[in-house]
Amino acid sequence: MAFPTPRRAVILPGLAVVAAATDVVSYLGLGHVFTGNMTGNTALLGIGIATGKAGAALRSLCALGAFVLGAFASGLLPSGRRLLASCLAIELVPLAAWFGWWAALGGPAHGAPRFGFIALAGVAMGLQAGAVTRLGVSGVTTVFITGTMTSLVVDLSTRLHGARLRRQSRLGHVLQALVLASFLAGAVATGFTSNGEGAGAVLIPLAMLAIVVPAAYVLPPEDESAAD
Repeated sequence: MAFPTPRRAVILPGLAVVAAATDVVSYLGLGHVFTGNMTGNTALLGIGIATGKAGAALRSLCALGAFVLGAFASGLLPSGRRLLASCLAIELVPLAAWFGWWAALGGPAHGAPRFGFIALAGVAMGLQAGAVTRLGVSGVTTVFITGTMTSLVVDLSTRLHGARLRRQSRLGHVLQALVLASFLAGAVATGFTSNGEGAGAVLIPLAMLAIVVPAAYVLPPEDESAAD
């Protein structure tokens, strides 16, 4: 699927902020683990196993399992014009629980409760990743940005000799750039907020998602049901 509507530009950059903020809070506050970026998290799992750091390996494994569970759940939702909005509304539940629990404790948990935090964030990111995947926007992801960056750079470089990637467009490039910039902005903002450990930092992804969900309902992509 190409980039059929500017409505994507309203929703996807906001989701990039959600993912970046969640990963920053998880990395800084939950023992150096990623709950959205499963490429980096898998590398951390390997490092934990290789260095004999059982705690680090278990945290990464918990995030992987929770992410898979969330992504699997996103695939169970029926297709339709409001598939994305419905999935993101469900994502609000674990993120709200994450924020409420964090605020109640006054900071990140340690020991066994830490795995609960990791699981909530991982499920939320899995739901988001699955929803965007089913949306089917070519060359754009929000939970991790390696693919988005690669698609943008490669298409721009191939245009230098008169070629172009199939299904790419100038509107697509703008959207990709917005997603990349939003991801970075979300990471920086969250990093500055209590070093990723205060409740204010956890509020960033929840607040952004609370803005994105109504937008997804009001401005559903007209071809969303065709994404499957």
